[in-house]
Amino acid sequence: MKITKVEVFLLRKQLSSTMRISRGGFAVRTHAIVRVTTDNDITGLGEGVGNASLVKAVIESQMGEMALGLDPFNIERVRQRLMGSQVYYERKGSAICAASAIEMACWDIKGKALNVPVYQLLGGRYYNQLQVYASDIYWEENPQDMARNAVRIVESGFRAVKAHIGYGTPRVDLERVKMLRESIGPHIDLMIDLNAGYDSLDAYQAARLWEQFGLTWLEEPVHPEHIEAMYDLRSRTNIAIASGENEFQIHGFRQLFDRRAVDVAMPDIGRVGGIEEAKNICRLASGYGIPVSPHNFSSGVLLAATIHLMASTPNTRLLEYDSSTNAVYQDLLVAPLEIKNGYVTVPDYPGLGVELRDEILAEYAVK
Repeated sequence: MKITKVEVFLLRKQLSSTMRISRGGFAVRTHAIVRVTTDNDITGLGEGVGNASLVKAVIESQMGEMALGLDPFNIERVRQRLMGSQVYYERKGSAICAASAIEMACWDIKGKALNVPVYQLLGGRYYNQLQVYASDIYWEENPQDMARNAVRIVESGFRAVKAHIGYGTPRVDLERVKMLRESIGPHIDLMIDLNAGYDSLDAYQAARLWEQFGLTWLEEPVHPEHIEAMYDLRSRTNIAIASGENEFQIHGFRQLFDRRAVDVAMPDIGRVGGIEEAKNICRLASGYGIPVSPHNFSSGVLLAATIHLMASTPNTRLLEYDSSTNAVYQDLLVAPLEIKNGYVTVPDYPGLGVELRDEILAEYAVK
């Protein structure tokens, strides 16, 4: 089997609700979806998470051609060709995101060709169900609006929620954290994502002010390159520190682990180097006793890949789930996911269980 074609589609969706985070906000979401075709007409889907236009440019200018003729079953050779050979030019950034998408699509092809779910290729299904958390609370001027949104999410069945704040100072946003905790009660997991919006002083003040509210974790409190600042914060707070969505490949996570900067690792399959790289990071994290909760905030293709990775990996926990209608999400799945009592059942369709139908392209593809 050989790869004969690599295509990139930009799917764009207008937001139906606010998405204001510490570093601003945005009005649309764009996904870079890659379709890889083989000489026996089996196709696979992958996704590069980051700057979608740059991912498209990288693949269409060079990387897509580099993949032609490769055997999608030989994923290690694909990885070496797309990432290893570029070590002098690209070790992080959009090129790795682009390679992640092609690698992901190869797993989809392999699963379809063998008529097995991808999790079977990754070691078998360890979890039948995954606990999910809703990632759909954003900074709003009126804290009561955020609290009402949190109540809506919990009433829909979620037992864990994450709020993106930090648009205000730690003291200003103290009211928001307090109101969120009071609105959902003490038995619901509450995570706070700062989206790398604070410096070390603000992050420390935030942790000191907010740790009374029993947070499950504080995510990306500082710039991802400020690893020593994360370690310092972790050593001075009782709140677990989660980070990693902006890190690339296993070498970046080894630095996080060696410097004891995180309690929870958050690789993004569509950024970190693909499914195999994410699996290797999970194995490395296990050696340090660190749980992994993959970053999963893009289209349904990344969602499916994340489910297969977590289902096959014992030291993963808490699947991030975008409960808004702001992404091209369930539209890309072979069948919709059902969430009951805060858990999702792992599907068993061949490959990743995703498809790019003509009607989806007609509705969302950027012309």
